[in-house]
Amino acid sequence: MNRAAKAAAVASLIALVAVGATAMWTETLRFRADVDTSELDIEFVDGSLTLKDACGLQPGYGNQGGNDWNATYYPNRGSTQLDKDVACTSASFSDSDGDGDLDTLTITISNAYPWYYTHVAWIVHNNGEIPLKIWKIVVTYDNTSQEYYALNPDEPVEIDLSGDGEADVLMWWGDNFGHQLHHCESADISMDLTVLQEAPMNANLTFSISLVAIQWNEYSTPSASIPTTTVVPW
Repeated sequence: MNRAAKAAAVASLIALVAVGATAMWTETLRFRADVDTSELDIEFVDGSLTLKDACGLQPGYGNQGGNDWNATYYPNRGSTQLDKDVACTSASFSDSDGDGDLDTLTITISNAYPWYYTHVAWIVHNNGEIPLKIWKIVVTYDNTSQEYYALNPDEPVEIDLSGDGEADVLMWWGDNFGHQLHHCESADISMDLTVLQEAPMNANLTFSISLVAIQWNEYSTPSASIPTTTVVPW
């Protein structure tokens, strides 16, 4: 075969290879992945409220009525009972976002006076699938809220409910920040409240409390000890 014939044969082979490459069959394998996410959810347990000095009768609540209590050991926790029944405390749960969970606790101290002392306790429940920790509380009054992280049960915080720049109530908090709750687990929480000298006369002191939980592996305590203040559009 002469050179011309060889060249023609090589050219024909290259052309056939090119045609074969463009005509190559392909097939794609497709994979589908479904991700089913869990829910992070915490709620107040209905019927779990306990009040040290309840107003009237609140059926189903483990409350105590009767004579008032005095903040005898102020500024520390502790009280002694008086021989007068003047003030009282009422509280209730509500569902603020309509999702079926009780997420807000509203407390009202009626007919109060300086050094009146009361105690409120309740139970929270992890009704989601993700383990969680109680991260912070949000105290709301007059459309203003303050967030508190990792409150020390031995160091009370002062709250200005009347908005006059003077603290009206001293609040001690139970030691449940960072407490881990697994699915369906519950925890007891409580607080002590003392009405301070600066509280206004002829006023019912009302405020709401919400708990904020976070997934257990994301828990942290902000370095700032000063509470964050935000306006709640309610």
